[in-house]
Amino acid sequence: MKLTHTLKQYKSERLNQMHNLMSEKAATYNSILVIDQHKMVTNGMRLIAGSLFKQFHVAHDGAAALSKALQYVPELIIIDFFLPDIQGDALVRQLKYKLPSTKILAYSFSYTPDTIIKMLKCGVNGYVIKKDEDEEFINAIHLLMQDRDYFCKEARLHIINRFTTSTDDYAIKHIIANSQFSGKELELIRLLCKQMNSKEISTHLHLSERTVEQYRSNIMRKVKAKNLAGVIKFAIQNGVLMLEDL
Repeated sequence: MKLTHTLKQYKSERLNQMHNLMSEKAATYNSILVIDQHKMVTNGMRLIAGSLFKQFHVAHDGAAALSKALQYVPELIIIDFFLPDIQGDALVRQLKYKLPSTKILAYSFSYTPDTIIKMLKCGVNGYVIKKDEDEEFINAIHLLMQDRDYFCKEARLHIINRFTTSTDDYAIKHIIANSQFSGKELELIRLLCKQMNSKEISTHLHLSERTVEQYRSNIMRKVKAKNLAGVIKFAIQNGVLMLEDL
């Protein structure tokens, strides 16, 4: 009887070990912190994206979020603009200062221009609206974890509209002729603005992925852009791309 119990216990432990091992293999990234005041939202996000991460942390207000971010140092933070004790942009500024290498994705019901621009200016790496499809949300996560930016189409349009009429210091003011772009670079700018990845661009332009990355680096340097939003602003302001092309 004791032997049977021992065998059952052994099998149970082995199954748990195998399950944990499979979970670790399935996880693509290490850790994530989701900041949203609604438990239903965080639970839903755990179901959608939880398997991508070995550690999934949740906070429902700014104070808890800052504490957990400093404790766990997540690779990715997903944050809503509306929190019970602080606005999302103010919290992002604190998080960026404390954890400069952590990627931050804004994920909100709000798609008003003011909200999106506030989150852009405070340094988020991407913006996705909660009404968008789950596939777009997952795609945004993968792109940010690949050290790229992702702004959904509505966010991009608001960014473009904001900066094509801007007169403040945040606007980019360059002339294509003075920047000495090659025809290949201008075509690559158009493809970047359409959020094509390096593999897709390499196929489209018949270049190696390494060459595409070199072009990308040169373009970012020439337009003095830190992210995709900066490249889009430059392209629209200088007639490289039209709004209807996005």
